[in-house]
Amino acid sequence: MRASTLRNGAVVAALVWTACSAPTGVATSPESAIGAEAMLDDVRALSADEMEGRAAGTPGEEKAAAYLEGRFREIGLAPLQGAYRQPVETVSFRKKPEVSTLSIVGPSGALELEDGGNVSFWSSSQRDVVDLADAPLLLVGYGVEAPEHAWDDYKGLDVSGKVLLFLNDDPPVSEDGVELFGGEARTYYGRWTYKFEEAMRRGAAGALVVHTTPSASYPFSVVQRNGTEEHFALDLPRSGYQVDLLGWLDEETSGRIAAGMGTTLDGLFEAAASRDFAPRDTGFRVGAHVETELRRITTSNVAGILEGGDPVLKEQVIVLSAHYDHLGTDPGAGGDPIFNGAWDNAAGSAAILAVAEAFAATEPRPRRSILFLACAAEEKGSLGSRWFVARPPIERRRLVANLNVDMPQIFGVTDDIAAIGVETNSLGNALRAVASAEGIRVTGDPQPNAGSFYRSDQVNFAKAGIPALFVNPGGEYRQVLPFDPSAYREAHYHQPSDEVREEWDLSGLERDMKVLYRTVALVADAEEMPRWAPGNEFEEAWRALHGETPGEP
Repeated sequence: MRASTLRNGAVVAALVWTACSAPTGVATSPESAIGAEAMLDDVRALSADEMEGRAAGTPGEEKAAAYLEGRFREIGLAPLQGAYRQPVETVSFRKKPEVSTLSIVGPSGALELEDGGNVSFWSSSQRDVVDLADAPLLLVGYGVEAPEHAWDDYKGLDVSGKVLLFLNDDPPVSEDGVELFGGEARTYYGRWTYKFEEAMRRGAAGALVVHTTPSASYPFSVVQRNGTEEHFALDLPRSGYQVDLLGWLDEETSGRIAAGMGTTLDGLFEAAASRDFAPRDTGFRVGAHVETELRRITTSNVAGILEGGDPVLKEQVIVLSAHYDHLGTDPGAGGDPIFNGAWDNAAGSAAILAVAEAFAATEPRPRRSILFLACAAEEKGSLGSRWFVARPPIERRRLVANLNVDMPQIFGVTDDIAAIGVETNSLGNALRAVASAEGIRVTGDPQPNAGSFYRSDQVNFAKAGIPALFVNPGGEYRQVLPFDPSAYREAHYHQPSDEVREEWDLSGLERDMKVLYRTVALVADAEEMPRWAPGNEFEEAWRALHGETPGEP
């Protein structure tokens, strides 16, 4: 079926009326299934101590998956291919730091490198031992190839066997007053994940990213120990940036490389912010010996579906997702060893259960089918959703939208709802139409340079061309809070103290999920499937998914 974005305000208004009124059968009464107390019950169950923090591949995560499977069955969701569980095969890899080495040698000799100090490095090749000797270090600028902007930092050069030096972020370029790469809002091209993927795709021997706090939006300490941490990837070919050497260089070390090239670090950033940039040999050579401990872990997505009521449109599926895993336990940390993950993301899992309850009570059913997906291993790199998209239990082109809930509202009712990605595709039009009918303002990413859209499960749907939104809490509270929500997050995010606490008020979550229910109902009943805004970085993948060619309306 051909699709186009919702451009006409009258059409959107009409769709909101039909989604929320009796003639289509989508009555408001099923929303009574979306209640604060019921969601709190599910949060308490999923974040209980006996769930042991729900870390991927642990008995605690298995208990959580069993709980969710039971709830899906109780709600009346149908299994996919005869099962509610989808096994997810992962590979864990951890560098052996005591026997692993890295050297970068230039015209004036070797740089002084300290693993976990001014550099972090590891191998994602999924091999026990990797050796590099005298590999050229090639500056590839921002390392972006963006056909929609006619931008190519590689200029056709074969970079196989070389270690690529990437600048962080997007190229800061505007033409005719228009920012090519989103301005302050980071696109996927600006993410380090994209740069590592490009290194793998082009057969590079390695990829090192230049870190500066402005270009990364966080200090070097965030990535400083990446090389000593355990990393995870899917047990699939070319998954997890399978490159012999990956790493980060701090600003001072990167500046020494720039000096060896006869310029400054600012000079490198300036040179790369040009359409004419071409790769440059830095004059440095890289050597590495990396030994890695590997292990394989199986976990499970949990999924159930409500079939749509239209004989044709029911083949199209809207996915509502939330990850259910968390960080597990740390017995050596002292004090409370369990990372309960109540906000992150038992709350999101409880939220989609409530929306599922509402749709299960909706008669007649929405025209399109709705799939509810509890994703595994999000904390390990959004692996459950990546596996689901790579190995979907239903044909991928049938997946027409994803709305993801991760760390939703827990502090009460707001006059706004945040939806990261709201400007990027027609799902944002539907959400705004529903919210505005309730007098609610929809905002986008509060920290656009952080690239939040690319840091939860929705990104894997987007990369496959499937329009996606990331639902976040608003910040304009109708009642003055006796505490600072930002300080609360800083104190409890990824800490054992992320439990149901006295500050919680799920009336806002109840309101937000009713808005989400109406939005999904609107999208499910619309004549046309969602699509990306023209020129979006994922539009070409959408066209490929649905058999369109560039230039078609």
